[in-house]
Amino acid sequence: MSTVLVICEKPSAAKRIAHALDDNGAPTEVKRRGASYFQCRNGEDTLLVAYAKGHLYELRQVEKGWTYPRLDVEWAPKYEVVKKATDTKAIIALIRSLAKRADQFIVATDYDIEGSLIGYLVVKYACGADPSIAQRMIFSALTDKELRAAYASRAQELDFQLVEAGHLRHEIDWLYGINLTRALTLAIKRTAGWFKIVSTGRVQGPTLAMVAARDQEVNQFVPHPFWSIDAQGEWDGRELHLKYSKDRIDTVHAAEEVVRATHGQVGHVASVRTRVMTQKPPVPFNLGGLQTEAYRHFGFKPSRTLALAQRLYLDALISYPRTNNQQIPESIDVRSVLHGLSSMRAYKGHASALLSRRVLQPTQGKKTDPAHPAIHPTGETPSRRLTPSEKRLFDLIVKRFFALFGPPAKKKSVRADIVCNDHTFYLRGREVLEPGWIEFYRPYVTSEEVEVPGLTEGDEVRLTRVRAVEKYTSPPLRFNPASLLKSLEKENLGTKATRAGIVDSLRSRGYTLNDRFELSTLGYAVFETLQRHVPRLLSVEFTRSLEEEMNMIQEGKRTREEVLVRAKEDLREILSKFKSLESEIGNELVEGLQRFWREKEEVGPCPKCDDGTLMIVRSPKSGKRFIGCSNYRTGKCDKTFPLPQKGNIVVLDKECPYCGHRMLRITSKRRTWETCINWAECPGRAEELRALEERRATRGAKG
Repeated sequence: MSTVLVICEKPSAAKRIAHALDDNGAPTEVKRRGASYFQCRNGEDTLLVAYAKGHLYELRQVEKGWTYPRLDVEWAPKYEVVKKATDTKAIIALIRSLAKRADQFIVATDYDIEGSLIGYLVVKYACGADPSIAQRMIFSALTDKELRAAYASRAQELDFQLVEAGHLRHEIDWLYGINLTRALTLAIKRTAGWFKIVSTGRVQGPTLAMVAARDQEVNQFVPHPFWSIDAQGEWDGRELHLKYSKDRIDTVHAAEEVVRATHGQVGHVASVRTRVMTQKPPVPFNLGGLQTEAYRHFGFKPSRTLALAQRLYLDALISYPRTNNQQIPESIDVRSVLHGLSSMRAYKGHASALLSRRVLQPTQGKKTDPAHPAIHPTGETPSRRLTPSEKRLFDLIVKRFFALFGPPAKKKSVRADIVCNDHTFYLRGREVLEPGWIEFYRPYVTSEEVEVPGLTEGDEVRLTRVRAVEKYTSPPLRFNPASLLKSLEKENLGTKATRAGIVDSLRSRGYTLNDRFELSTLGYAVFETLQRHVPRLLSVEFTRSLEEEMNMIQEGKRTREEVLVRAKEDLREILSKFKSLESEIGNELVEGLQRFWREKEEVGPCPKCDDGTLMIVRSPKSGKRFIGCSNYRTGKCDKTFPLPQKGNIVVLDKECPYCGHRMLRITSKRRTWETCINWAECPGRAEELRALEERRATRGAKG
């Protein structure tokens, strides 16, 4: 008989693991002084299943003082480092007391870098035990079957290469993030006396540089005119919309020549070509693929998709989401998963259709991950009512899983070329012959069909309308959250678990204005200052080389000490250069901050007085914000406008079409809308509000 302490990552995971490992499936929850654990029986052993609630230990500097460089760190209880993390004190105390009763230690945290490090630190510091004696449960889903198998076949030691990789990543991210942020912040403080935290980091810097480069491309783009041909023809009494063989004509003279030569003329069908194509099913989801698809269909930011996927994983509905893998290994019982899904009314039809097949072979992608398979449903039925967002993401994952087993889709493409006076027009049609996997993935794939009339070679088509349309070249697209995350993945910056947070940080720091990643004046100030004085901080190559070395630790090709020494040397060199230029850097950042604050607060000229400027201000008495004239303090003007008290406000460079006042964009939680500063009295806004109230009343009556 043994007493085994099982260390989990989160309370919900601990509850599931305890339920799976208890012989009767009924563990006892024991609550003690603000924390709890689960006690269960497994054979002759008593299992104490405790949870860490994420990281219980954080890095902090050894040497005191809010300055830089600070290159020596130590692990400390989280409640000593993060003031708000008071709940971790009771958890650490509980684990420490349970460890005194334990004969064995099993780490059952998520099997990745972060989870491995969390388990290691708990064993070493909270339990006060030698981590080399701890065992490891390895699983990719929180189903009872997989958890029991993971317990029965647990590894006899921790994956110390993962632990070392996690340890180093935390150290390097702390060293670069803390020191560089302090350097920027202190440069401002020593220049202007302001304490305004301006941050950068090992990955944040290159990400800012990528966004700045795209922003500059857009802002410096000069549109060039070109012409396209809009044409219609008539055949057998039917009207046909035709396309010209060249999408773009560079001169108006050439475009008008096409019109002169073909308008009102008769063309002949020169050829009709038919092509049958097969389209393979999509590959399984890894985290990046899921985040991209969720943004495309639902508008979910990558961080939100990860949070939703994590909840579905903790409910045992999907496999572990933080994976790079695009493959479903043979070890996964796909028939069992499909049987489980067939018990859900929404998926019974497709699941049953797949189960009727003798062979089930999923499409596989190229990317692999030794720790976890591609994201897939487990076949478990939800034990609670999913939120609308969770339900949508779960539906996407399930239908992607179905599509993997579908046959290729067959499509027919038809092109008819019509020649008129040496100019070629064409008509193209598409038809789905066999939907194959598309049938399983709807509504997340479209198969638009375009009918082609039964034209044959030699048929006459009269060109009833041919005209030249002037157009302009378009600038490159700005990043959106999904495309920026994809670029980080392509450049090998950050990890699958951290990229979403890096994307979000640009906006939370005030460096970008919206989800289109338009750089703010503050973002430009930070970027241009770093580019001018310490360009290495913005270098993709520099950051990528460090990422590659950290990955080598996980593969056993480098030691943590080797990589850490090099990283510290590079950081010392950067900070030394920074300190020698601190005055210049501080002045440039101060100027950028002043422009940033001015743009955030200034709305435009006051419509009441001649020389005042409307500003966003906050009342010192009530704390409420409103728009007021800059001449208010001198008594020259009392013009004010009310503002919504919640949400982020961005002043837009456009006027209200109803009343001519400046427009604002307000973002509150997940909702974004535009209105004018005169919204309380604007006649057009009042009409919009009445229409909105009517729609709400109608929906309420129907409900």
